[in-house]
Amino acid sequence: MSPQATLLSLGVLLLLAAGVTFLAVTWDSLPVPIQAAIIATLATISLISSIPAARHKLTGTAEALAILGTGLLTVDLYGARALGLISSDTVDGLTYFGVAAAIVAATNLLMSRIAPTVITYGVAAVVIGQLPLPFLLADRLPLAAFLLGLLIQVTITLLWSVKGTKAVRLTGATCAALVFWALMFIGCVRIFLSLVAHYSIRTRPAISDFLNNSPTALFPVLATTAVLCLAAITGIALLRKTPLPRALPPTFAESACTAAAALAVATCLPQLPTAGRWLDTGLATALALIVLLMAKRTGVRGAAAWTATSVVALVNFMFCAMTEDLVQLALISAIVSALALIAVWRKQLQPTPAALTASLTAQLAAVLATYDGLFTPRTGAIVLAVIAALSIAAACLITNPPLERTLLSCATAAAALAEFTALLDNTATLTGIVLTITAAPLVAYGMRPERREALLFAAALLITANTAFALGTGATTIEWFTLPPAAALLAIGTYGWRTHPSWVYLAPGLLLGLVPSTLLANSNDDHLRTTFVVAAALTTILLGTRLSLQAPFLIGAAVLLKIALWQFLEVAPLIPRWTTLATAGLILLTVGATYERRLQNAKQAAHWVAALR
Repeated sequence: MSPQATLLSLGVLLLLAAGVTFLAVTWDSLPVPIQAAIIATLATISLISSIPAARHKLTGTAEALAILGTGLLTVDLYGARALGLISSDTVDGLTYFGVAAAIVAATNLLMSRIAPTVITYGVAAVVIGQLPLPFLLADRLPLAAFLLGLLIQVTITLLWSVKGTKAVRLTGATCAALVFWALMFIGCVRIFLSLVAHYSIRTRPAISDFLNNSPTALFPVLATTAVLCLAAITGIALLRKTPLPRALPPTFAESACTAAAALAVATCLPQLPTAGRWLDTGLATALALIVLLMAKRTGVRGAAAWTATSVVALVNFMFCAMTEDLVQLALISAIVSALALIAVWRKQLQPTPAALTASLTAQLAAVLATYDGLFTPRTGAIVLAVIAALSIAAACLITNPPLERTLLSCATAAAALAEFTALLDNTATLTGIVLTITAAPLVAYGMRPERREALLFAAALLITANTAFALGTGATTIEWFTLPPAAALLAIGTYGWRTHPSWVYLAPGLLLGLVPSTLLANSNDDHLRTTFVVAAALTTILLGTRLSLQAPFLIGAAVLLKIALWQFLEVAPLIPRWTTLATAGLILLTVGATYERRLQNAKQAAHWVAALR
């Protein structure tokens, strides 16, 4: 500080101290009105003296006199109240301080017009001008009207201060910002307290005492929300009048105003009767769609849309989680799944994270709905199985390996959840339904040569599903458990591995379809099974011979041999013993007589069988 500024500052402080001392010490020597008149006279002299000082460009002196005059006027008004000149019975404390602040602010405003070059007057008018309205209206108006009055004060302050000097503009912007965010904070707290009281009976009495009214009344909440939305719109409009500091990011203030309004609306909607929380979810969804479908996602509009969407969605999710509203959480999860797909379509999200988000949130929605009881375990299991099937179906169309792996992983998780949910239903047929739904697209997925291994998983799922169906229907015939899986194995093997040896793609299905029935076809009373087994074995041998396939030929021959041996063993006790000896002798004579020819035929047959594929 310069020597002049130091001297002027000390002089002002000493004179102010002298005024305070005068009021404090001479209260019993002079009447209070005379003391107040003396201080008022000194204040008037100081204020008037600053005018010629400013005109003669004595800037420091003018500023010091302005500070002194303002300070003496403040001391005078305070002293008049403190010394009983104006008793509390006449005017209550808040009203008096509001009027006193208005007098000081009006005086400085008038002096700023007379001596516009004196910065003190403009700054004091702006700063002190923020006090009258809160003091005068605090206990006289409802909160919504009080906040509306503060908003009007902010608007007037900012519009008036932009016409002043740089210091006045800076002071006006600072004061307007402080009052603006104070009213936004007070309004949001009021709405939030009402929300807490609405859903928490234990805290309702304490909040009612704090608010001095019914905390669950709807009209004050709606009025406060409307004022805050109007304040946010006004704040964004006023930002065009006052440039922000360069250190702040662009659109920062607009986003902050939008966030405050969105917070107010998001905490207000759940308090509406019946459909409040549904409206909150609907608003979040609508905002998300607007963000995703906007042609231009930059600038003030884009930032405001993103901010509003984030705030409303976060408040909605936290509210549903705190109130344990599983139906709403399930709806939110389903909506997020759909929005993820829209985001991919609009190229705002990469396919891999979008697929992961869509599948997992859809699974979460099904699980929550089932846990809440909205879905039965049967419905929940089927929905999860459909989600798994859709994930696999999407993987069929994808050539991007990371995305393909993500979809298959999600499908595996969905299938596991579906099976676990099916176990809660205690019906085997539901397990079969779930596995069949999951296996169907897996067969299509394995159609491509590089994905042939998926057919094996599909076959395993279909076999398990068939077993579950058979058990669920109480079937006792073994063919219900063997023939459908055998058909699946034959179909999958023929399609996927027909270029391999027949033992690779035909033998598993033939063994599963023929061997169990062959082992059971051992009684003369089971003519139907024996007939069909012999017919199937004969058909298998003929196909193996016609197509030069080793596995069908040998398996069919083994089945016929088993049936023939068992039939022979069943009738053997009925044959006379001499017939057995005679038959053995004839066989030995025949073999001995044609030994060399039979040996050559056996070698040819062995070579023919070995040559089969």
